[in-house]
Parts: sequence; C-alpha cells; structure tokens
Amino acid sequence: MQIYWRDGRITSSALNTGMAAGLGFFDGMHLGHQAIAAQVVELGASLGLTPALVTFDRHPLSIVKPDEVPPLLTGADERRQYMWELGIEAVVELIFDEGLAGLEPEEFIKKILVDRLGVAAVAAGGDFTFGYKGRGTTEFLRKEGSRWGIQSVTTVPSVIVDGEKVSSTRIRGLLQEGDVETAGKLLGRPYRLAGPVIQGDGRGRKLGFPTANLEVNEDRLIPKDGVYAVTVREIGAEDGGKLAARRQELIGVLSISMKPTFDGKVRAVEVHVLDHKAAYYGKELEVSFHRYLRPIQKFASSEELQRQVAWDIQNARRLFQTGVESKSGSAPAEKIYSL
Repeated sequence: MQIYWRDGRITSSALNTGMAAGLGFFDGMHLGHQAIAAQVVELGASLGLTPALVTFDRHPLSIVKPDEVPPLLTGADERRQYMWELGIEAVVELIFDEGLAGLEPEEFIKKILVDRLGVAAVAAGGDFTFGYKGRGTTEFLRKEGSRWGIQSVTTVPSVIVDGEKVSSTRIRGLLQEGDVETAGKLLGRPYRLAGPVIQGDGRGRKLGFPTANLEVNEDRLIPKDGVYAVTVREIGAEDGGKLAARRQELIGVLSISMKPTFDGKVRAVEVHVLDHKAAYYGKELEVSFHRYLRPIQKFASSEELQRQVAWDIQNARRLFQTGVESKSGSAPAEKIYSL
C-alpha cells in the first residue's frame, strides 16, 4: 500500500489520520468520479476528517479476469493530479493482488479501511463492489461498517448526461468511435494522452509538415484511427513531469494510423504543431483531443497528401478560432493551401 499526499509525501500508513474515503478505481476521473470526490471533500469538512480516495495500483480485472482488462483512460499520475485539483488530500493505492481479491467483505472493511486507514466515513457509487467475488456492496458497508466505527456511508447517485449514465466504459466506447467531443463532455475536460517524443522516419518533415511521434503507454486507450484537431503542450523537466503545471497550449493536427500512405505496419500517433518549429525529440508532450476531423486516407502522390494536410491545418485553425470547421473534411482539388 502506498499513500500519496497532496503535499508530495508518500507514506505506507495513514499517520493516524481519520479519513473520509471515496472507494473505486476511478479510471478517467470523469463526472461520476468527480461527484464522489466532491462528496468526500464535503464529508471531510463536516466530520473533521482527511478527504481521501482509496483505489488500486492496477485495474482489478487484471487479477480477476485478465483477458477482459480494458485500455485505461488515465495513468496513475494523471489520475492523482485530477484528484488533487478536486480538493482530495490523500490517495491510497492498494496493491491489488490475489490476496486482496480474496478478502471477504468483512475483512476488507476491518483490516483495510478501519485498522490500516482509520476510515470513518465512506462515499462510493451505487455499483461499487468489493471483497471476494464482489460480494461487498455499499449497502453491506452501511450495515456492517458501523460495527467497526464507520460513522457514515453515502451512496453517490450516478451522473446522467444525454439520458445515459456517465461511466468509464461509455467513455471508452466513444473514444473508440472517434467521438472525442462527447467523451470530453463526460470527462469534464478533453481526453489526453502524454508521452515522450521518439524518432520517426522524418517523412513529415520532408513533406513540409514536421511531426512529433508520441510513444504512448501500451495500457492506454488510443482513440479511433483518424485525424484530430488537438492542443499540445510540453511537459518540462522543471515541472517534475507533473501535469499540474499548465504551460502554453498550441494548436495541432494529430494523426492516428497504421501509416497507410507509406505502407507502414506500426500504429503511430503523430502530431504536427502549428506555428512552432522547435524540435521535440526526447521531450514529453501532452495532447488534448478536441475534434475528429476525418478518417485516414490513402493518397496517390505526395502532392495530394500535402494538399490534404494543409487543408487539415486550416480546418483545425478555423475550429479553434471560430468553433466551426469546414463542411468537407477533404481539401478541394482546385486549391492548395499553404501554412
């Protein structure tokens, strides 16, 4: 078990501090998770407890059903940063292994929540389960927790957007369809990917549109193949790699593809940053997805590709300036746009 504190400390115990705890994996820290965090902060303030979120070091399905582990919406560092921004003071990461998965619900309450963490109040979504085979529920926690000193158990209602419950599963489905706008609506912010820039084949530069090739962790969800309007920022060394330090965000056009134009075999995430000529090799970038522009296409010549990329750039620029993109995602054949 690791406990990450908002002030930067990392400990292996709760330091005898009573906690109001939200329970869950919190992948994405979407609007539903944010509602739980808000309830935890409120409980902490009213009961004089440290507002905390109790989560796991890996997706529970990695132990319970390894073949069904979904791609993740957020990395651990990114999740914690969003939690800090919501007023959470401590994030408890339990090591999810066969031992933890095999704990009976009563054991989880007493040994983990009460004895190790000093939890006195709990908030969780209505579908949260815990303990062996998910036998524990918020209702079970409400009935049994009082035996061990848990004063309050709150079931946080689901957040409904466009008639449907906000969930990590729903957001994954939207991203896999390329609907980054609706996904961002449910997340409460644009969907983001971050990673180091690695050496590419240099073809973009030769065409006049240099790209930064992003290396994305293999456990992260990469949206549907296509071209996207994005914003880009550099994560500098002086930031300590933290996502909190917001630098200037620049407009970009990002491509996710198997590089069909050049018969590539590797799925690539490449971003062209507008109006910026700095070299990014070895640096770390974060991209925020704002709009799906068009599908990946094959081109008969490099000239056709150049014309289309120039059109994509103009379209992205127009989108961020006016909020409106052109009606057609393809460049008109009679005109070639330049940067």
